[in-house]
Amino acid sequence: MTSPYRTFVKLGSNNDLSKLELSTVLTKMDITNINFLEWKKYILIDSNQLNQDKLSKQLDYTGSIVKAGNIEFSEAITDLDAFSKKSEIHLEKIIQKVQFQKSRKLKISINIQTTSDQLKRSISKIIKRKILKVCKDLFIQPKILASKKDSSELSPFQYYKENMVKRGIEITCICIKSRIFFGYVQWVTNPLKDIKQDEERPVRLFTHGTSIKLSRTLVNISNISEKGVLLDPFCGTGTILQEGLKRGMDVIGLDNDPKCVRASKENLHFFTMQHPPKEKIKDRWSITLQDARNLSKIVQTEIQGIVTEPYLGPFIKQLPPKEIAKKTMKDLERLYTIVLQEGSKNLIQNGRIIIIMPEYIYPSKESIAPDFIRIGEKASLKLIMESKYFNVKLPLNIGRKHNIINRKLVVYWKNE
Repeated sequence: MTSPYRTFVKLGSNNDLSKLELSTVLTKMDITNINFLEWKKYILIDSNQLNQDKLSKQLDYTGSIVKAGNIEFSEAITDLDAFSKKSEIHLEKIIQKVQFQKSRKLKISINIQTTSDQLKRSISKIIKRKILKVCKDLFIQPKILASKKDSSELSPFQYYKENMVKRGIEITCICIKSRIFFGYVQWVTNPLKDIKQDEERPVRLFTHGTSIKLSRTLVNISNISEKGVLLDPFCGTGTILQEGLKRGMDVIGLDNDPKCVRASKENLHFFTMQHPPKEKIKDRWSITLQDARNLSKIVQTEIQGIVTEPYLGPFIKQLPPKEIAKKTMKDLERLYTIVLQEGSKNLIQNGRIIIIMPEYIYPSKESIAPDFIRIGEKASLKLIMESKYFNVKLPLNIGRKHNIINRKLVVYWKNE
């Protein structure tokens, strides 16, 4: 049986954030009527070959998705003999796609996703046996990574460290309900690029910056098109602005902290210098020392979207008394309301605002946070409550479990 699901995607540490980003990617690709299966951190999607190629290119710009690949076929779990025959045929096709140079050596990783240890062992034995047979027929010397284990999935860091892009294949089997889905990895996020970007930028202020991966995700969710204008009214060290530049956007940053403005300018200038003058990167960004509550006086151009992680309140090592917490959140609510009122003046129709807001959660489960619904109403903005695909409910928790301050991702859009 040919599988109706032709693509698999592995989600990141925050499943809902990854699904929200993936939903945005598929929306941009004009894919409609998605048929999908979800199992733990994997989503299997029905898509044609053209969309598989498009998806791999789009995933290069994502920040929360780990891996993606092709599903070659599926077979009933109860018919391992049929699975064995088909796996040999498809392994030969997959291995023949590898562009060998002088060496005929091939690294192979086997990733088997199932809740049954017995089934995992059975599938692993079949695949290893077929790999050895196919490689022998093709005069290829295979190296099965972690060969003594039933499954040897590689992390993105391991994938690039082992140079699997040029010299390897990761076979993936995902067992959902009564079927085994057999495929191979085609795309993996490259953490080495992010590490290099982080280490090379001139200024890093850990208390004033958004992570590279989260910044990339937020920019993606904003749905701003190439050559559109992105505004970050609390730009910190400029990470969100840089991710916007990488997507071909024009970016505008504001911050009322001189230290942050200097950091953003240095970081974006460094980024500019990595590109040839003909690309005119230096003409596509501007950063101003200014209070975000005055942004409409500074920003006169049409804005396609606002993406920001704003000031989240004073730095704390433990939860404050509830009365202090309520006052802090009221102050932040007033700040965010004014900034969004100002920002929406130049925001295009249907433009999005992606903003992170803080939340204190006490042992009693009481939550104290800015009222994001009231903020949207006062700024004449609509609240997006659900992703187009995969049933992700918004606002979305993106804070880590043990953080003192939880962070919520809120998405508004302008629809007057």
